[in-house]
Amino acid sequence: MPECQILTLVVPVDVKDDVVDTLIEMEGITGFNLEKIAGFSKEHSRFNLREQVGGYRELYRFEVIHSKKQQPLLLSALRPVCDAPRIRYWITPILEQGHFGEAAQAPSAND
Repeated sequence: MPECQILTLVVPVDVKDDVVDTLIEMEGITGFNLEKIAGFSKEHSRFNLREQVGGYRELYRFEVIHSKKQQPLLLSALRPVCDAPRIRYWITPILEQGHFGEAAQAPSAND
């Protein structure tokens, strides 16, 4: 995948299923990671009482590897689902990727 990057998206619990559905329906997105996380913030005004007492909010973090060319389409597909305020995302370039356990390619005679 040329010019790979990773979209990291942090969403509240009530948005998780809609994001999953959106990503699964997208052409060119072959998979993604999803993890439950505890989000800490000094701004507790959006926390419910349980979250204020605990000091954190339950959130989900998505990680989606995609090509740079897919970025506009990916963000525009997620925008309607993630219209709640304070849904945060960032995009990071991937310098290298691969799979462990696969046979390494032998260098060619010209190398």
